[in-house]
Amino acid sequence: MQIEMSPEIDARALSLIDWSEVGEDVWADCLEATLRFSREGKRWSNRFAEKSIVLLFLNPSLRTRCSMELAAGQLGAHVTTLQTDAGLWKLCFEDGVRMDGLEVEHVREAAGVLSAYYDAIGIRVFAGLTDYENDRDDRMLRSFAASSTVPVVNMESAWAHPCQALADAGVLSSLYPGCNGKRFVLSWAYHPKALPMAVPNSTVQMAARMGFDVTIARPDGYALDPNVMKTASVLASFAGGSIEETTDLAGACEGANVIYAKAWAGPLHYEDPAAESELRASHKDWCITSDLMDSTDGGKFMHCLPVRRNVVVTDEVLDGPNTLHIHQATFRIFAQKAILERCWGG
Repeated sequence: MQIEMSPEIDARALSLIDWSEVGEDVWADCLEATLRFSREGKRWSNRFAEKSIVLLFLNPSLRTRCSMELAAGQLGAHVTTLQTDAGLWKLCFEDGVRMDGLEVEHVREAAGVLSAYYDAIGIRVFAGLTDYENDRDDRMLRSFAASSTVPVVNMESAWAHPCQALADAGVLSSLYPGCNGKRFVLSWAYHPKALPMAVPNSTVQMAARMGFDVTIARPDGYALDPNVMKTASVLASFAGGSIEETTDLAGACEGANVIYAKAWAGPLHYEDPAAESELRASHKDWCITSDLMDSTDGGKFMHCLPVRRNVVVTDEVLDGPNTLHIHQATFRIFAQKAILERCWGG
């Protein structure tokens, strides 16, 4: 039986912007639902046949688009997908500006109209990598969410990727029913382009929340934001885990249970992009190899995808028996079903 939300409930309170902004009970319920959906597999139903969601992609997507469309469809909901390269009006996110340039529609009208049409909105908007405070505060995403009257799901923003984090937690929960005492390494990786910090931000907090002993292996100059680290430390302490950082990749991998590789630009890019590019190029050896994986305790390799082969990780590792990247992508459907279930009242 479909449960309708009480009209007294502010639908926006059911939005998912960042897991750090919801209670532990919400996280636990969504993780449990993710595992339930994984056990059900590719089950289709009419459970939310009277619901609809619009997916707004302001940046490229493969896994997020396909998995979210399938998640909503398998729950019986109607899905509309909009992309910037398919005729979507260029949006303005700033208030009080004179819109006489390339931006045709303000987010206030766009979010207002879509809220009138749909029961939820998913939005994907990457970091601009030019204004640290703007990206850190997720101003574009939050501007859209503030103008919406229905739940908004963050499908990856400048600062967070909650859908990926929940899927990864589902994979890890299936693999390690008890995470305390297990070692999780988030490894920085070389990449030819400067990349945002959304995934590493969400990943370190996810692993901390689950009770892993988390090590962030990264070169000097690539520290995550202090507030992200502070939140991760609090979560780790609460869950019985720990957080540490090191510049010794080989030492971090030794005896680890999980190696999660991800490239990110770090704060230096905002201050001096040329210096960051030069620094990044000097660390091309930060690549996960079979030798590093052999030093782990039967460790599993994880990556959110897309991944650059033989840049971030070698073919031998990625095509080996201890990789979880396809499993992670599969769990995206289950995690997003759990998120939509929360948005629409169970």
